[in-house]
Amino acid sequence: MNSRNGVAPPDTNGDVGPNHYVQWVNFSYAVWSKQGSLLYGPVNGNTLWSGFGGMCETRNNGDPIVLYDPIADRWFLSQLAFIDPSEYHQCIAVSQTADPTGPWYRYDFLFSTTMLNDYPKFGVWPDGYYLGINQYVGVGPRVWAGQG
Repeated sequence: MNSRNGVAPPDTNGDVGPNHYVQWVNFSYAVWSKQGSLLYGPVNGNTLWSGFGGMCETRNNGDPIVLYDPIADRWFLSQLAFIDPSEYHQCIAVSQTADPTGPWYRYDFLFSTTMLNDYPKFGVWPDGYYLGINQYVGVGPRVWAGQG
């Protein structure tokens, strides 16, 4: 297997903003200029939460999401953090500016103590960020929203 993290499938996720392209593959992400110059990375995804503390800083469990929010002109990055079978978190980072190499607002949401918040998918809307996940064991799909 020829990948930085040695896992498959690659879970490739990325988005393009006015000046940058950000891509996250499995447990690592990187930032490029639109001209193709590597500006940052690749680094482990949980690097976004360095100094934040908690599971988002110490775990790097993947299922990455990268979105550019054109309404707020900022970046939205997210991944899972969990210790199976007792804690399942969603880690979210929102850039403070339009520059994805700059500072971030960081969040850690505990979703469950019994079920994985698997296959997370986010949407950007004028009134917030929307999340859909799959929770197994008879629960199935779930949707959450947070004000942007």
